[in-house]
Formats: sequence, C-alpha cells, structure tokens
Amino acid sequence: MSANQSPPSIQGKSMKKTAARGFRRIQVAMGATLLLSSATGVYLLATDASLWLLAVSHAVGLVIIVAVDIVLGLYNLASSKGVYLPSIAAGVLGFALQGGDVFTAPQYNMTVPYFARYLFGLGAFDLLLALQAGVIVAGLLGRPHAKYLSRRMNRSQRLDYTRRGFVKAAAGLAALVGAGVLVGSIKLPAPASVAASTTTGTVQGSVANVNNLKVGTPVYFEYPTGYPNALIKNSDGSLTALSILCTHVCCECSYDASSSYFYCPCHGSVFDNNGNVVRGPASTNLPTIELNVDSAGNIFPTGVSNPGPCQA
Repeated sequence: MSANQSPPSIQGKSMKKTAARGFRRIQVAMGATLLLSSATGVYLLATDASLWLLAVSHAVGLVIIVAVDIVLGLYNLASSKGVYLPSIAAGVLGFALQGGDVFTAPQYNMTVPYFARYLFGLGAFDLLLALQAGVIVAGLLGRPHAKYLSRRMNRSQRLDYTRRGFVKAAAGLAALVGAGVLVGSIKLPAPASVAASTTTGTVQGSVANVNNLKVGTPVYFEYPTGYPNALIKNSDGSLTALSILCTHVCCECSYDASSSYFYCPCHGSVFDNNGNVVRGPASTNLPTIELNVDSAGNIFPTGVSNPGPCQA
C-alpha cells in the first residue's frame, strides 16, 4: 500500500459518509417539496369552491394527498430513511391522479379539451403538478446514494430500496386515496319535496303547462337527461328556458327571483334571465333550450340552440 492510499476500511467509511450526506440533502429537498405541495393543495381546497360543489370525491382525494404530503415531508426533514420510497410513490401517485383529472370531464358534463384548458389555466394546479414531479426527480437523483446505503448499512439502519418496497408503498397509498374517493362519491338522495318540485308536466314528455306557470318562478327540468335547465315565464307571457350549468366550469347555477339573475356558487359568475353573462369569469352565455307548446299549453323541449362547453 502506497503512502497516499488509505486503508480500505477508511475508504469505506468515507464513501458511506459521503453517501449519507448526499442522501440527507436529497431528503431535505424532498421534505421541503412535499410541504410546499401540501400548502398548494390546501390553497386549492380553500379557494376553489367547484371542488366541493362539483367534485366532492376529488376534494376528498386531494385532502388525503395533502395529509400524506405533510406527514412524509416532516419525516423526510427528520431524516427518517424509511419514508424515501413512500415519498417517491406519493409523488408518482399525486402526479398521476392530479394529471388524470382531465379525463373525468364527461362525469361533470364537460369535454376533455375544455376541462384540460381550465385546469392547466389554474396556476395553483400547475404548481401542484410541478411540485409532485419535483419529488419524483429528487427521489431519482438520490438513487445512487440510496442504492449504496441500502447495501452498506447494518440491519437496524437498513434503507429499503427495492422494487417490492416501492410497489408496496404505492399500493398502500393508492388504497388510502381510493377509499377516500369512494366515500366522497357517495351521494345522498335529494329530499322528496325537492324531487317533486322539478316536474310539473301534464302529459308524458312535457315539462310544464303554460297555465300552471307563475311569472318569475322557475320550473326545473332535465334535457337531455342529466342536464339541468330552468323554464321561466316572463312578465309579457313569453317563455325562456336555459341550461343552468355555468359555462365556466359547469357548476349548477341558482336563480334569485329578486334580481332575476342566475348565480354560480363555484366562481361567482352571474347571468341574467335571458342567459347573458353579467359577470365573469364565465365568458359564454347560457345555452337556450328550444321549446314547443301544443294547443293545450303543454311545453316540450325540442333542442339546444347554442350548446356551450357543458353540453359534452
């Protein structure tokens, strides 16, 4: 052995310390990124009412992702080596679930391209995706250190760095999120009084009879099936029927008789009783339902004259 060569045991200790320092830096980066991701998720949950009014299951899923990110972030900052693989799994799962939201658009009466434009137009949503991707990248950068330490550390300190460990962590997190989404998907039946007030037709296929309508009091009906609409009798006796799915993100609007306006509870859009936009963020008028009135005064919907983004 030459004078400038260190004994193998010393070299091994030096390499182990180097790997441990590198792995520690990776965990700090992962921990900070996970906590930033959780903060972004909290911001979305607090500011986007459509999550709670339109997609409760998505909101519950995001709540679970936020909670997992907080726990894993804190454990990473505390140098708990056991959360390395679960953190990467959480990043992959979070990125996949959030990015995959765009394909659930038909569930909310939206087209996939329109919903994608909306989601990716939200800065917080983009940041959340970027942070989840950052966790994955940090985990991959730490791979050499993790691989080395998994072989060199003693049994009590051993770092789990196996494909089986990753799959196990991912499956556990997916099951947790899936259970939450399933609970959030349960819909309670509407009160009988509400269900009964939505139809006032006198013959099959009609939604109401002109003689039974009151000026300014809407009658709600579905046309086509699954698409809520409102029929209003105006002071001059004319009829107006509108889709009440807001053309911004397809949340269901409510009618205020005192102002004769339709209000969206998700992001605050306002429409007049002709469906025209009074206040954004919606920029497209509400679709108009075409009507046919027979000789007995029965009213039948026959089509949609100006389909919007919610008529998927």
